[in-house]
Amino acid sequence: MAEDIVTSIASLIQEGLLKPIGRQLRFLVHFNKNVQDLREQVDKLECVKYKVQLSIDTAQRKGEHIKLEAEKWLTDAEMVTEDARKLEDDVQKRCFNGWCPDWSSRFRLSKELSRNSIIISELHEDGNFDEVSYPVLSPKMESLPSRDFQTFESTKSAMNQIIELLKSDDSHTVCVYGMGGIGKTTLVKEVGKKAKEEKLFDEVVTAVVSQAPDLINIQGELADALGLEFKRKTVTGRASQLCQRLKMEKRILIILDDVWNILDMAAIGIPLGIDHRGCKILLTTRLEHVCNVMGGQATKLRLNILDEQESWALFRSNAGAIIDSPAVNAVAREVAKKCGGLPLTLVTVGKALIDKDLDGWQEAAKQLREHKPTNIQDMDASIFACLKLSSDYLQGEEITLIFLLCCLFPEDCDIELEYLARLGMGQGCFKDVTTIDEARRRVRTLINCLKSSSLLMESDKCQGCVKIHDLCRAFAISITSTDQYQFMVKSGAGLRNWPKKDTFERCAVISLMANYISDLPVGLECPRLHTLLLGSNHGLKVFPDSFFEGMKALRVLDVGGVSKIFYNHTLHVTPLPASIQLLADLRMLHLHHRKLGDISILGKLKRLEILSLFASYIKELPKEIGELKSLRLLDLTYCRSLKKIPPNLISGLSGLEELYMRGSFRQWEVCGTTKERSIASLTEFKSLPCLAILHIEILNSQCLPKDFLLPTLLRFQIYIGAKLSFTVFTRKLKFDYPTSKKLELKGIDSPIPVGIKELLERTEDLSLICLEEGSCNILPHLGSGGFNALVSLSVRNCFKFECITNTIQRVQVVAFPNLETLHLSQLGCLRLLCIGTLPRGSFRKLKALSVEYCGRLSTLFPASMLQMLQNLERVRISWCQEMQEVFQLGGILMGEECDMVLSTLRVLQLNALPQLGYVWKGLKPHLSLHNLEVFEIESCNRLGNLFQPSMAQSLSKLEYFKISDCAELEQILAEEDEENHEPSINQADKPCLSLPKLKVLELKGCEKLKTLFSVSTAQSLLQLKQVKISGSKELKEIISCKEGELSAVNKIVLPQLSCLKLKSLPVFESFCKGNIPFEWPSLEKVVLKKCPKMTSFAVAASDVENHTPKLKKVRVDGKIIDYRTDLNTAINHLFKGKETELDMKATSSEIVVDS
Repeated sequence: MAEDIVTSIASLIQEGLLKPIGRQLRFLVHFNKNVQDLREQVDKLECVKYKVQLSIDTAQRKGEHIKLEAEKWLTDAEMVTEDARKLEDDVQKRCFNGWCPDWSSRFRLSKELSRNSIIISELHEDGNFDEVSYPVLSPKMESLPSRDFQTFESTKSAMNQIIELLKSDDSHTVCVYGMGGIGKTTLVKEVGKKAKEEKLFDEVVTAVVSQAPDLINIQGELADALGLEFKRKTVTGRASQLCQRLKMEKRILIILDDVWNILDMAAIGIPLGIDHRGCKILLTTRLEHVCNVMGGQATKLRLNILDEQESWALFRSNAGAIIDSPAVNAVAREVAKKCGGLPLTLVTVGKALIDKDLDGWQEAAKQLREHKPTNIQDMDASIFACLKLSSDYLQGEEITLIFLLCCLFPEDCDIELEYLARLGMGQGCFKDVTTIDEARRRVRTLINCLKSSSLLMESDKCQGCVKIHDLCRAFAISITSTDQYQFMVKSGAGLRNWPKKDTFERCAVISLMANYISDLPVGLECPRLHTLLLGSNHGLKVFPDSFFEGMKALRVLDVGGVSKIFYNHTLHVTPLPASIQLLADLRMLHLHHRKLGDISILGKLKRLEILSLFASYIKELPKEIGELKSLRLLDLTYCRSLKKIPPNLISGLSGLEELYMRGSFRQWEVCGTTKERSIASLTEFKSLPCLAILHIEILNSQCLPKDFLLPTLLRFQIYIGAKLSFTVFTRKLKFDYPTSKKLELKGIDSPIPVGIKELLERTEDLSLICLEEGSCNILPHLGSGGFNALVSLSVRNCFKFECITNTIQRVQVVAFPNLETLHLSQLGCLRLLCIGTLPRGSFRKLKALSVEYCGRLSTLFPASMLQMLQNLERVRISWCQEMQEVFQLGGILMGEECDMVLSTLRVLQLNALPQLGYVWKGLKPHLSLHNLEVFEIESCNRLGNLFQPSMAQSLSKLEYFKISDCAELEQILAEEDEENHEPSINQADKPCLSLPKLKVLELKGCEKLKTLFSVSTAQSLLQLKQVKISGSKELKEIISCKEGELSAVNKIVLPQLSCLKLKSLPVFESFCKGNIPFEWPSLEKVVLKKCPKMTSFAVAASDVENHTPKLKKVRVDGKIIDYRTDLNTAINHLFKGKETELDMKATSSEIVVDS
């Protein structure tokens, strides 16, 4: 018995005492191991940090939105890494070779080392993001401009019919058909916008099909609009993935434009019928037959030409007021009639004649009377004559040639202006143009003229691109096929073989782009051929060695590969045929997306001016390229395998004007080395007297020479210290070239090299990322000249930055006088934007400021700086933990010459500022918010109110007002100014908040807010269209009546309010409890959910029989209660005396209530 007791006691001692003691002793015993573990964990975390940062940089270059969790992880990782480094420094100071002078220090440090290792290990696991960003969606249908859409009775009728058909459950496909140029595409785009605005569909997406449908392209357009990235490569795999994504949308409208044959929807990945009843198709076609073969649930609608009255109205709006003059009117009406009621021809002819006198009009009428028949498909003679007239009025040969060059591209293609400029330069289209950049400017000017003539149109997807209507393209092809031009255009025609033709001897231009040609003929004789475009031919891998022997007059050659299979290194190597060296007059050569072997043969093309190896696989640039003395443009963009450029090759290109090397060679020779150079050096650029545009990456800042300043540079993009991630380039690639003088510095050691400082003085767009310790500001640390050229500045992850400028104990200079955009992110030590006094004129042009994750910044704009910002338009602040005030108004100079501060501010967005007590603090006599249009404030929990009475009348342009999760907010408008501690004796004397332009009001999670606006404010809400309020526990009413207000108001009309949503308002009783009648003549949709105390919509009855005329009926569980009742009576009936929560939902014409 005694032994058992002893054993039990020993067991208890062992478990209860020895184990905790053992755990503590472990920290002493394993001290050195804990030091080593921490170092290893930090090293691993650095690798993950580098990967995440690269992914974020890549996503930002793509314009994508970075996920909040990724940004927060990176901030946490930086802080933890910094803490670990400090701890390691502490270990080094206190201990020598793992031995500490006292056991206490050893124990404490070891325990801290172990704790940090665990934290870093967990953070390491959290950093394995599949994606760090949200993809950029294609422009939403409702965001596309409507400038080309004019409403007539016929179009309005057609639109309404289409809308009704889309609402119907009897049809899943609506086919709109009619002749080319009648306006089908414009109409369905407008229908899509209206359908989205009216909430008929959750998503509206569109894709262009065209005569030779490419399922990959169609799938890609739909996926882009939905933000879907395909993981699968085959058409079938992509179809499955797209189908799954489409099914995620409860109601979706898919617009398929320009359909010529029956489409296999399943092959694309579009679910229909029982597979997805919420999916509707709206397609356009010229052929009624296409509508007939679309199946039993397809409804067709013919779009007719405009009648005479509508045609005249459209023609008159484009031709100008001159056609109303008696002298011109009769002949103008004759011309309009000849346009055949087609919007396309009415617009193009009208614009062509807009500045013509009577003689010009009479000549135009004569040409249209004498038009010749044409055999172009779907284009009768009158259409041809109208387009011919428009093209004849183009001013000059150059603009005509550029228009005709646009027909060389596939139908519905986005035509890049950069490619047009190179094409025109290679063909020698431009007179008096001496540089590539001059040609580029000339093309932009000519394209603007063509768009003004409506012969071309702006691309709605790609910036820097245009499109050509298929009728205009067909017309241009018919013109170029004549003896005068001799073009052969078969681009995007689905060809699998070289076209059959008796002879090619007369051809001047051949365009076979975007086909499936895999084999090329031998023995072609094309003595007049100057342009050959074979780019993007699937399967074209080998060129016969003698292929170019009969084409010695070639000036332009494009034999690029297919961008969709970019950097597939299993691609067949494309050897250059020996006959290419015979092209002695070649000026432009594009070898895009090719896996190339030896290209030294290109050195024999002595007259070559433009050479582009864009996104091609090439390991070394041969020395023979340096013999191309006439070369003006060399494009090596995204040649990521390029590891070697021989020394003196670049300096040998004495005529070079433009060099593009983004995502390409970056291992430049380090300056100052005495050994013989084996690779290219940046000093070679000084031997290029014509260099005007430069786009390069420099991994090591020590490669930059001290005197790198190149006076001839007009534009540049230079990335120093940045290693580019290439995941961005596996999708769509396009021309992306410098538009300004841009410099990015990343991870540069201090001190900053002299060569960089000289470059900074010329830079217009500057990005600073992860600058190392020692960089504490921009001015004077990076330069002392004031950065006069800088227009845009971004500073990210520079954790030692204390300010942007510091003028203390320095000669004061005007700082950033031309800066327009400033972005600050993750600057952990930033306390002030400016330390010291700034000279007048500093920051005078600043328009937009964005600040995020600057945890120690307490005041954004002190009074001394605020007064200088006379052009500030946009301010966005988020995740600044110690931000206490945004605009400091106290201390602003008073006087007659003092400008009103913030008078230009248009957008103010504040998010996640937990310590923010004031948006604007101090006296406000010189504060003006008369241009403020958007005010968003979210998660600012200390704010008690937003506006002071003295500001009440200055919000005359506010359109969008959103307040979210401001837990302490009690008032929108304070009872009194903070400087005035005596409350107003008479409420009538207090200024009321006036919001005459407010359109959208959103309120969420403001738990202490009891009411929103006064009656006087309600009377100003003449433009209010949408109100959404939720999660406000103490809100009782939206409009409150105070003493003295009732007697002066007979009724309140909210004429534009169409949508009202009230959710989760547990004590909400009524829109207004005061005895004031309300009218809502435009109210179409009401959603009431979890408002159990609501007994009436508005207490007082209106003298109007029905104050909600657009709400036609009231239903409860599908049963009509009273179709004659008004909304107020309905609310009384549904809610009064009920104990249960009711969920009320609405459509545009009814309220449906589900108990």
